[in-house]
Amino acid sequence: MQGRQASWAGLFLLFSILFGALVRFAPTLLAGSPINDGGMFYVMIEDLKANRFLLPAFTSYNYLNIPFAYPPLAFYVGGLTSLLGISTLNIIRWVPPFISTLSILAFYWMASLMLDSRSKAALAVFAYALIPRSFSWYVMGGGLSRSFGVLFLLLVSAAAWALFTKPALKYVFLTALFGAGAVLSHPETGLHAAAACALIWLFKGRTARGLRDAAFVALGVVLLTSPWWGTVIIQHGFAPFQSALSTGGHGGFSWLAWITFDFAEERFVTLLTVFGLIGFAVQSIRREWFLQVWMLVPFIVEPRSAAAIAIFPMAILAGIGLSDFVIPNIAALAAGSRNDAQDWAVLLSQSGAARIVMGFVLFIALIGALTYDLTLANYAVPADSRIAMQWVKLNAPADSKFLILTGRPDPFSDPSAEWFPVFAERTSQNTIQGREWLLGKNFLPFRDDLENLQNCLNATPVCLDDWASARETDFNFVYIEKSKQIPALLLMQLRRDSKYVLVYENNGAAIFERK
Repeated sequence: MQGRQASWAGLFLLFSILFGALVRFAPTLLAGSPINDGGMFYVMIEDLKANRFLLPAFTSYNYLNIPFAYPPLAFYVGGLTSLLGISTLNIIRWVPPFISTLSILAFYWMASLMLDSRSKAALAVFAYALIPRSFSWYVMGGGLSRSFGVLFLLLVSAAAWALFTKPALKYVFLTALFGAGAVLSHPETGLHAAAACALIWLFKGRTARGLRDAAFVALGVVLLTSPWWGTVIIQHGFAPFQSALSTGGHGGFSWLAWITFDFAEERFVTLLTVFGLIGFAVQSIRREWFLQVWMLVPFIVEPRSAAAIAIFPMAILAGIGLSDFVIPNIAALAAGSRNDAQDWAVLLSQSGAARIVMGFVLFIALIGALTYDLTLANYAVPADSRIAMQWVKLNAPADSKFLILTGRPDPFSDPSAEWFPVFAERTSQNTIQGREWLLGKNFLPFRDDLENLQNCLNATPVCLDDWASARETDFNFVYIEKSKQIPALLLMQLRRDSKYVLVYENNGAAIFERK
């Protein structure tokens, strides 16, 4: 029995790691360039290197005097790695999927502790490895910081669980170390790490020793992260942090995704989401509430990235749904009677029907994840657009101000808008990255205004003037990325408008100068 259990659990764990790595590296392989974002991080790595690895006061990205307040751990890793002769662009491409793959192992450690079962943890890892939301934003260029943040968030959650269930001094140090890693990697995962540890303490550590250990962990995190936040406060005061804290996207209905289970981003049949819902029901019947509450907490703490964090408990719930309900019931239906075996791996070894069903589940999950990869690979700066941006770099005046029109309504999923300041080395007036450290409560209205600007593609040039006037923003160039999906009305109108001159055009973009 034990041999069968270990072999099937080990096989699922191996498949999870291999297929998880495949779906994490595939988008970058297909795109041939960084996925989606990461342009600002590229510049911040270069800024850090230029300042001899001392934190500069500002980043030169987009020439907006953005405070260099972003947690810098990933930039130090990127900068030091580049000293080995690896280009910064390749670091932005390959480090995120690599760290995201390592997160699968961190998730396994956490799940095995929370479930007190390596066998059940193997199924949870299978769900985590192939749910698109577990990797989508971490394999992008901007995943350079996000992937490190999630890696440390998983590690600190595992260490905190161990600390409050089997207290030991080593777990105090590990929890503080991993917590500091989360804070120094990404501003949002720092908040979610604190919330996860507080929740674990609430469920598992409400003792005098637990309170003392929690205090030591908090103190350790503060001390380990102080060189970063201390430098920022000395240079800028608290303003950048106050600004960033105002951009979390809190709203009256931000928690609805917790009820609807609508955040996994699965393609085709949402099997893993269904298994998570079954696990939710199983744990609720057992009156074991930690995972369900943990899935809700991110939507309260910081809704903007809540879906990516809620995936952790959801994947564990999916593992429970498979191990404690789906596989036992399939085996029982196939055999015509209930089997006394308690472990899913033993049941799987005894039931051909259960193996067929799980093979189908694995196939559907893998195909769905790979199909999602095909979508991700489209979020990259096209080659012709890169050429157009190089023309801007060589020909446009250094103080030029551009409006970047791509037809993408979500400014966080607009690779050309983010990478334009990198490849063209000119200012984009409608790039959102970095503004969270400047705009504070005006950040979300600015985000909505950017969607309105993209709607100008189906309007006249007056739309551009009105948008700039309302934002008290000036511009002297318009960059339009051409594709079959972009309406041609504005492009046609600009060609005829005497206030605009077409100065460059290729198959990827058209650039107009505003007189």
